[in-house]
Amino acid sequence: MNDNKYLEVNNLSKVFRDEVGFNIHLLEDISFSAPENSIVSVLAPAGAGKSSLLKIICGLEPATNGEIKIHLNNKNIVYIPCKPSSFPWFSVKENIDFVKQGTTASKKIIELVGLEGYENHHADNRSAGFRLRISLARALAVNPGIIVLDEPFNSLNPVTKERLYEVILKIKKLNGITFILATTNLSEAVLLSDEVFVMQKNPGKIIDSVKIDLGKERKTELIKSEEFFNYRTQIERILKKNKSQLLSNITV
Repeated sequence: MNDNKYLEVNNLSKVFRDEVGFNIHLLEDISFSAPENSIVSVLAPAGAGKSSLLKIICGLEPATNGEIKIHLNNKNIVYIPCKPSSFPWFSVKENIDFVKQGTTASKKIIELVGLEGYENHHADNRSAGFRLRISLARALAVNPGIIVLDEPFNSLNPVTKERLYEVILKIKKLNGITFILATTNLSEAVLLSDEVFVMQKNPGKIIDSVKIDLGKERKTELIKSEEFFNYRTQIERILKKNKSQLLSNITV
């Protein structure tokens, strides 16, 4: 993993006013960084403000306080939401061509995300996993330095999840792209990440982090390894220290 910081979040906070006029502190004093060619996860329960955090990072939502530094050298940052974002009236190739900036052949992108042979298929008659592959392909077509993933695996079955984990790891390895992943799934965070940031809710605040070293050649089979179990146990201890804030909605 390269130590060059692609992304730095410093003391970020988000306050909004609810329907009856109370100020809600959604995010408080959040700081973390993501190096070049890394995967970092924000592990937090539902309602902690993960989506707002990612949207603020991508410039899609304003912060109340704090600073975000992005060092991408003319590359882009791309946000992939939880729900499929491809155009169902376009084929796979048309979806990619719609956003492509002309620097990367769509054929290579299609092969990278595992959609070769489906170039002319439309997303509206395919699974959520199929549409996530299209979303990844569209992201790759705009020369990204960072791809931000907002709980994209939630609606997928276990087999499809594992296949898409492998796609993410392959993209990171071959393209050197940094991923920021928001998730409620502990095992997912450990398997994919170089570092896991644990976030509480009410307010959303990062309370600890764990660096993960499972080697350069990660496979889904690592879930059965002793090293994986040890990392998961370490994070579980952090969660148990903050039961009221963290344990709800965290899955393993």
